[in-house]
Amino acid sequence: MSTHRSPFTLRAALARQRVLVTALVLLTGCIGIGALHSASLAGQLVAALLIVLAILRLALPTAQMGALAVRSRGVDASVMAVIGVALAVLSTSPNL
Repeated sequence: MSTHRSPFTLRAALARQRVLVTALVLLTGCIGIGALHSASLAGQLVAALLIVLAILRLALPTAQMGALAVRSRGVDASVMAVIGVALAVLSTSPNL
């Protein structure tokens, strides 16, 4: 019997998309915090998540980023960082 595992299993898919799955789990937590506690805190956490993902996009190889690698490395990281900073500024504004 072969010990070769199929690349089409759920385990293999989750391994390929490890960064995306982790980001989605953290995003779900941020949404929960926003719904139950504070929208501005949730916005700050999502902004931090986007900035961390931008740094990971710069640091990790494209194969490890999975579905988060859409365009070139610089464009992906720049877009995530700009959106993260903008969200951080908006979520720290008064009267939110």
